[in-house]
Amino acid sequence: MRYLNYCLILSVLVMGCMEYNIGQENKGVQGEPNPRELVPEMKTDVITQIVKPEVDVLWVIDNSCSMAEEQTTLVNNFDAFISYFLDSGLDWHIGVTSTDIRDNGVPGNYGTLRSIGEIRYIDENTPSPVETFRQMASLGVTGSGNETGIAAAYNAIALHRDSESNKGFYRDDATLSIVTISDENDYSIDPSLNEFISWLSNLKSNINDVSYSSIVCLDQTLLNGFYCGTTTFSQPSVGSDYISVTNAVGGILWDVREYDWAPVLDELGLQAAGLKREFFLTDIPILDTLDVWVVIQDEDTGMGEIHYNFDLGVDYTYSQVRNSITFITFVPPQLSRVEIEYIPLGTYNYGDTGHDSGR
Repeated sequence: MRYLNYCLILSVLVMGCMEYNIGQENKGVQGEPNPRELVPEMKTDVITQIVKPEVDVLWVIDNSCSMAEEQTTLVNNFDAFISYFLDSGLDWHIGVTSTDIRDNGVPGNYGTLRSIGEIRYIDENTPSPVETFRQMASLGVTGSGNETGIAAAYNAIALHRDSESNKGFYRDDATLSIVTISDENDYSIDPSLNEFISWLSNLKSNINDVSYSSIVCLDQTLLNGFYCGTTTFSQPSVGSDYISVTNAVGGILWDVREYDWAPVLDELGLQAAGLKREFFLTDIPILDTLDVWVVIQDEDTGMGEIHYNFDLGVDYTYSQVRNSITFITFVPPQLSRVEIEYIPLGTYNYGDTGHDSGR
């Protein structure tokens, strides 16, 4: 009996190990692959160019011994900057501090604003605003040789915003533009570079409300008789930390060794006044599918809209790091719509990915 049970168990195990070919047993069943067709999904980001009514601009100016010429160049070209604010209807504040953060009681040092008489910053109510700024920005050249523009900007806004020297300048609801001018790299310790970038990036609820521009030495190549990279008295150094902040937060880069500052001050004024050149995408695009349009109301008739198309590499650039497009020469006017069409990366297509906006 035990032997019989063993044989039955063995038979079941053997049968369980037999191969069973579904194809052979079901020759009548026919089928073919039927994958879901994947069609490119065109996406359109629409951004309206809206100028916020309140604008704060902080100039952080190097006042070390090598900066006399640069301060003069700034004040001589300031008209190009402030022209965007005068009679603009904007509520604007423009203040000046130095790269010297020594707490030595000198107005303009330690992140305090440089005052002229009772004027701590200029606005639309300031008499002779251009002349007042020229006096503010002429900081002299007796400041510290350890330039700390990052710490100065942080002190001016985070530490001294409610102090007697700075009170009223910085406003939570205003856009903030910081412009640093220096022929040396930054020597700030507190905050560190990464801490400052994080703080500045999160200062406003909208990333577009903050910019950080740098007029510094941009690279080590020869320009107008000067090389960057050394730390000697006669040769400036690359402002790599300032450049890093601009690249991370957004802003304008200009080489301090240039003779003509009118173009950059014009561009800085345009940016600070709120008219943006850079616009962010909501998804990573397949670059070949980018289409950029600007839609403007027809002012001549007041009826209908005019659509302007722009070409990548000619009219605008794309930044993979910031996932944004930046117009090279054109600035979308107030209330115009920037439309960015593209296929998001990860959308697959069997066949041609060409597209036509049909406009």
